[in-house]
Amino acid sequence: MDTRQITAQIPVAYYDTVVTMFKGLGISFKENVRKTKKTPEPDTKEYVLDSICRGMEEVRLWEQGKLQLKSAEELLNEL
Repeated sequence: MDTRQITAQIPVAYYDTVVTMFKGLGISFKENVRKTKKTPEPDTKEYVLDSICRGMEEVRLWEQGKLQLKSAEELLNEL
C-alpha cells in the first residue's frame, strides 16, 4: 500500500480524540510534543512586553489580511 506523510498541529482539546481515531484506523503516528511558553505573571515587565508582542503580531496578521478584527461596537455588544 502506498503511504503519504502529513504533519498536523492539533489543539489539546482534540488530541485524545485524534489519537483514538488514528489507533482505531491502524494509522501509525509519532508524537512531537512542543513545550508551551509559560505565561508571565500579571503586573510584571515580562507580562507587559508579552502583551505588546502579541498585540503587534495581531496587527501584522491583520495587515496581511489573515486576521479579521471586531469593531468596537461588536465588542461592546458582547458585553
